[in-house]
Amino acid sequence: MALLAMLALWPAFKLGLGPANELRVRFPQVGWALQGRVTFGVGEGAPEQRDLTPADLAQVLGDGIPEGQQEVRIPLPREATWAEVTLLKFQDRSVEQVTWFPPRGPVLSGPGVRPLAFELRDNGDGSRTLRVAKLRPGFWNVDLADVFFGVATWAFFWLLLEARWGRGRVAAFARRQAGWVPYALPPLVSWVAWWLVFFPGVISYDPLVQWGQLQSGQLEDWHPAFHSGWLWLIGGPFGSLAPVGAVQAVLFAAVLGKVLEELGAWKVPAWARWVVVAWATLSPAWGSNVIAAWKDAPFTLVCLVTLLLLLRAERRQGLRVVDAAWLGVCLTCITLLRHNGPMLSSPLLLVCLWRYGDRRARGTLVSVTVLLTVLVRGPGYAIAGVSPPPPVLKQVLTVHRLGAAAKDPELPPEDARILSELMPLEQWRNRYACLSVGPLVFGSPLKTKQMEGRGLELAGMLWRFAKRHPDVLLDQQVCVTRYVWSPESELYIGPFNGGGNTVDPNTVGVRPQTWFAPAQPFYEHAIFDSYGQHGLLRTLVWQPALSLYLFVVGLAVVLWRQRSLGPLLVVLSALLNTFSWLALSPNPDLRFLFPTVVMSPLLLAWALAPRLRTEAAEAKDGARDAPPAAGDRVAAA
Repeated sequence: MALLAMLALWPAFKLGLGPANELRVRFPQVGWALQGRVTFGVGEGAPEQRDLTPADLAQVLGDGIPEGQQEVRIPLPREATWAEVTLLKFQDRSVEQVTWFPPRGPVLSGPGVRPLAFELRDNGDGSRTLRVAKLRPGFWNVDLADVFFGVATWAFFWLLLEARWGRGRVAAFARRQAGWVPYALPPLVSWVAWWLVFFPGVISYDPLVQWGQLQSGQLEDWHPAFHSGWLWLIGGPFGSLAPVGAVQAVLFAAVLGKVLEELGAWKVPAWARWVVVAWATLSPAWGSNVIAAWKDAPFTLVCLVTLLLLLRAERRQGLRVVDAAWLGVCLTCITLLRHNGPMLSSPLLLVCLWRYGDRRARGTLVSVTVLLTVLVRGPGYAIAGVSPPPPVLKQVLTVHRLGAAAKDPELPPEDARILSELMPLEQWRNRYACLSVGPLVFGSPLKTKQMEGRGLELAGMLWRFAKRHPDVLLDQQVCVTRYVWSPESELYIGPFNGGGNTVDPNTVGVRPQTWFAPAQPFYEHAIFDSYGQHGLLRTLVWQPALSLYLFVVGLAVVLWRQRSLGPLLVVLSALLNTFSWLALSPNPDLRFLFPTVVMSPLLLAWALAPRLRTEAAEAKDGARDAPPAAGDRVAAA
């Protein structure tokens, strides 16, 4: 029955969902912007023709393309059977290879993405026309999307039927999931819809750089190499960053469901748990960040798993060995996923060792955390050939404050000389903005190599400036961290570039390819209408300050009701994360505070839980309520 249900749904999935295929044309690199048009046929219908857009003809220089060559990737309907591409000002140029690539995943059968036969002819006006008489694979060829849809749909129906009518281990397993799966399904459907609409996900500059490093095999720890490994683990088998958002949506939904199941064990009212489900399902801030390929999404996921493990430990009044091992894995991931990770993992480890007294659990926690961290940063990075980050990474905050010092009208000549050695003084002053360090670092003439070994010298200069103008540095810190605590502030929410584009410009071949174009305008209106203007709607939907204040209120109520410091440990990862960005924030990004955004509704729900009774108190109450023994009744008589 599960197989029949899957087969009945598969044609709708195949016909109705999926991005256009790409006609990939590879040729020797040219030094100008190309223009042209494409004509194609679908079935027996009349040919269709359109002019090629700059996005169609964007140069792809990475993604396995040999040096000295480039590729253009032209989206066409998956049902197209033939195509002609005319490129202007293309005389005396050859075409090396033509392929028909399905972004739904590498093809598992048929000719796959092998080079296609083509004809190339001159038109006499400097243009050349490329004709592909037969586009293959055909529309009905099975791809990885079909395989995953088939397996997931069949497994879902199978477990559903087993839970209702089955017997044995599988049925027992399916019934055990009845506690958390209902909570996970609504947000999962919502986040998968986000991913389909904004396929291949929300992909900004950082993961694009990491993807280029993975393609070249030259990894650098500017963007944490551990997160580059996460991208490779999920996206590598597909040759695409697209699966990252889908896998994260599944993992976030599962962990959220487990947390809400655990809150049920704390006797949080069911209506409060379902309010959290609705919150997570409808929030654009959740949806856009869950499918994002930046490191803050898995970082927040690990913080959420940490919350689950510690919430369970507090209810059980102790940390079990298995949970201690998983907590060690989480602390390792927190350490390695972001460069400020040790600021969270180290205090968490120490507080856990103080809080939980079981020797085996404590030993397991320390052993797993230390061993995994050393193995990854030592042999793991050496085998992968990870090079250390440039010196400027450790001095990003210093660079930002140097920009403020450069605008000092009373700048001493010696300090002006130091700044001029790194970048012309007028560039310091023109590029400086209190809101973000980005203009001073990215695309600027800053001589980053000359910063190596000069940390003390630059720190001394900042100290002199701080003594002259402490108010200027204070104003800068208030400016760059305003998004953390102010309901109205400048905020970066992701590369939403309009027209359904959530991918920053790049040359590694990552392009937006929606699976569900009819829904795209609705989602874009929901984003831009709520974000476009400062006001109540933007504060409610996007500004992390509201989540922070709800987080603080929820935590205060939980601490008061539970009469214990345990809840403080449960959410310590989000607290430390907030404090770290109050001290170290380089620019106003919503993703930095995503752990706070995620945990705030969970804390509000937890605030409704009754006070946890300790085992000693429950035993005492049980003894008081128990009927007296027979001897006691005789003596009383």
